[in-house]
Amino acid sequence: MAVKLLPPGSGIQVVRNPNITCPFCEECTLASANVCRKCGFPFSCDISEYGRSPLRRVVGHTWKILLVIAAIAFAVTGGTFFNTSTENYQGLTAALINNLTPDTDSGIPITGPQDFVHRTQMALGLLESRSPHFYFRMQQYVTEIEYFSGNELDVGDRQVPLEGIGAVSTPSTGHVLVLSGTAYNSGLHNYYDRDIFVYAGVLVHELRHIELHAFNQAPGGWEEEKLCEEAAYAAIRQMDAPGGVQANYQMYLVNPQANRYQHWYDWYRNFD
Repeated sequence: MAVKLLPPGSGIQVVRNPNITCPFCEECTLASANVCRKCGFPFSCDISEYGRSPLRRVVGHTWKILLVIAAIAFAVTGGTFFNTSTENYQGLTAALINNLTPDTDSGIPITGPQDFVHRTQMALGLLESRSPHFYFRMQQYVTEIEYFSGNELDVGDRQVPLEGIGAVSTPSTGHVLVLSGTAYNSGLHNYYDRDIFVYAGVLVHELRHIELHAFNQAPGGWEEEKLCEEAAYAAIRQMDAPGGVQANYQMYLVNPQANRYQHWYDWYRNFD
């Protein structure tokens, strides 16, 4: 990957400070560390370019602050910073989805509003074209994909909150419930390339849950989530997802037991 350094006179000054404040949790951490010791935010990671459009000025006060922090961290740790537009990094374009053929014959029943069905078919089409290995595994182990708009799930005589959960699989049946935040990642009326990569990654994550249980290899808790995120990240890389999507997986895998992910593991306690 070609890497561009920030040009001289860019207005960003490198401060030789042994400490850095994490932009996510504001914990003061050694700048030489790879990740924040409290929340797991990465101070250096593999940021991939998405698209080939020319460099554009990043606007917005928040992003300026984050770019300054990242530039300082990369300079102090001896890394490099790739300067591209926010839209390219996050994949906020429709270059791919406008040319992608939705998969309408996967054999996996899809239940929900027509727009949800279409988005699911697009995610499956992306997997089929760029990560066929995971697509064929989906066909083998996932029996249905259903839209779920609620905030709580009935489990026996209890209702389990779904805050922070993107999808729920039932390993014994191969059934996958997809929540609104995954189906409509950028909102009900917005649809970007990033959204379809995120959706495809979530489907692979749930596929891995089903597979692990099918072979009696599901450890539960953070160990199981890590195995599922590793599978999703492998698919994301094969699909050449936008850098922002890849970085989210990298941040997790660097420190899967960080505090910010604990609500994922609390989910398992509902089934003890």
